[in-house]
Amino acid sequence: MEAALIVAVLALCYLGFALLALSQDRHWLHLCGERHCPPGIAGSLRVAGYASLAAGLCLALLRDGPGFGSLVWATTLTVASFAVVCTLTWRPHWLRPLALVCQRHAR
Repeated sequence: MEAALIVAVLALCYLGFALLALSQDRHWLHLCGERHCPPGIAGSLRVAGYASLAAGLCLALLRDGPGFGSLVWATTLTVASFAVVCTLTWRPHWLRPLALVCQRHAR
């Protein structure tokens, strides 16, 4: 159970950073082919990204308490952000399904 929670924290942080990256025009262009991320979609992506990061914090605090949980979350933030950077650098097409789902829900 505890291992599943840490994987969930990592997944939520990765998702949060991926959504925040998609809210930027540069990454939106590469993944969706549109020059600018529409303002409504960008705002929704940012809110969802920050909510995902906050949910990761809540799970880390639930798993390990406030002292060590905050340290686990901060470490997980670093790992997840690096993983998103690597994904965007070498395999950006892996995030294309996420971009398409966000595009469909916004319309």
